[in-house]
Amino acid sequence: MLAVEIVSPTSIAMDRITKPALYAAAGIPYYWRIETFEGLVVHTHTLDPEGQVYRPTGSYEVRLDVPEPWAISIPIERLRPRHMKER
Repeated sequence: MLAVEIVSPTSIAMDRITKPALYAAAGIPYYWRIETFEGLVVHTHTLDPEGQVYRPTGSYEVRLDVPEPWAISIPIERLRPRHMKER
């Protein structure tokens, strides 16, 4: 199971602190946070089951390339939020 959160300018604390804590308490083993403020950055985390907190496993600005929860390699530019797409 994987939870992915896109940080919103209107709910920064909720997206960066509260929601990850809730996901960890629920036992979701993988958590990714996507920051959109100065370009796109994907931060990946895995659950430390003893502490019920997430530990960082990587930050990706050009290509998301991870072996788990499944192997994926994708250019970050393909993840552009709708509000960042060229019109």
